[in-house]
Amino acid sequence: MRFVRMLEQTETEIEEEIKRELDENPALERGDDPDPVPAYRYAMSNRSADDDTFEPTAYAEARAATLPEHLCQQLAELDLPERVRTLAEFMTGSIDPNGYFTRTLPQLSADAAIATDGRLEPSEAELRQAFDAIRSLDPAGTGAMDLRDCLLLQLDRLPDTMPDVITAREITRHYFDIFSLRNFTRLSAETGIDTESLRRANAIITALNPKPGSVISADNDMDRNHGVTPDFIVETDGERVTVTMPNSLPDLQIEQNFVLADDAPKSNTNEFIRSRAGEARTFIEMLRRRRDTLMRIVRAIIELQRDFFLNGDDESRIHPMVLRDIAAMTGMDISTVSRATAGKWLATPFGVYPLKSFFNERVTDDSDVSSREIMSAIRDIIDTEDKNNPAGDDTITAMLSSRGYKVARRTVAKYRSRLGIPPARLRRPV
Repeated sequence: MRFVRMLEQTETEIEEEIKRELDENPALERGDDPDPVPAYRYAMSNRSADDDTFEPTAYAEARAATLPEHLCQQLAELDLPERVRTLAEFMTGSIDPNGYFTRTLPQLSADAAIATDGRLEPSEAELRQAFDAIRSLDPAGTGAMDLRDCLLLQLDRLPDTMPDVITAREITRHYFDIFSLRNFTRLSAETGIDTESLRRANAIITALNPKPGSVISADNDMDRNHGVTPDFIVETDGERVTVTMPNSLPDLQIEQNFVLADDAPKSNTNEFIRSRAGEARTFIEMLRRRRDTLMRIVRAIIELQRDFFLNGDDESRIHPMVLRDIAAMTGMDISTVSRATAGKWLATPFGVYPLKSFFNERVTDDSDVSSREIMSAIRDIIDTEDKNNPAGDDTITAMLSSRGYKVARRTVAKYRSRLGIPPARLRRPV
């Protein structure tokens, strides 16, 4: 579980994790002669990793992907009926930045019917399928109705073989009110579970994220910042693309006094030394695995989006790419790719982008046109429209057709909504 959490953490959060581990584990220390480049910085080509002609502090203001956009990208990966997918995409608009639904299921059903003039009045089965689909997405816990529900969604994803996870689920599901009071003596009496097991279960529960949606670019909070700390830096000379990771992480090693010979005698002291040294080695290995995993994923993204990185800030060159594509290239699970890319930023000479912004579905199965390209065209049409006579979705559909984009009116409406642009009747001046 800790590796999964480390995979989700940003570079800044990992720095804090390392500081805590150095403070808490005496067997871990910084390298005597730390070399910040070889262990933590990687390149995709033979270009020198020490080439500092690209200054990351000069990045343009970052643009954040919203939580609904992040969820819609994942919904495109699921095998859902079209009506259910449309309903689920609509429902993501009622999820707050922390990942919680702000409307009940009956309210969501009524909202969908009203917003579509009755065209999408879902059945109970459709509503439940859309609801369950959203709750299956990452970050785990998204789509919850309250805190207890949020924690249970996360606990249900943990394997049953994980020590004390079943106890943690039982506490959260049946005794959450008592648990919230932090009275373990009473909780033990109510459940019949010994205090030590309860404390281990408590450690699992308190390690969960009560605000899972906040990891997705802080739901546009980054837009109000002057910049972010990038997790990856991309450079290009017009022919080659190079990606590196910032070199702010220290080199780590086992403190010499905690290195025991294999034949060292058994004693309480030596057992302590072996235990802490083992924990330190595990931590160092998890850092290495995290670096390797992230770099494999980013290299795959850059390979599939090479056209964009070689041609500057032109989002229409971002090709269709979904989590499944990266999973296939790297041999990883889709959930691993999703967790690894959440909240991560990639800096280029022409701006800073959230990794999630490079994921977008094909408009149709037999098309190489991406949803981002269509949305860019829709935005261009609306930006240049007659403000006194704004273009309706039918008109936009026809104008896209004249540009060579064959898309349905409902697709236009969906992408216009995803861009946060109201329908024509609401764009007319008052």
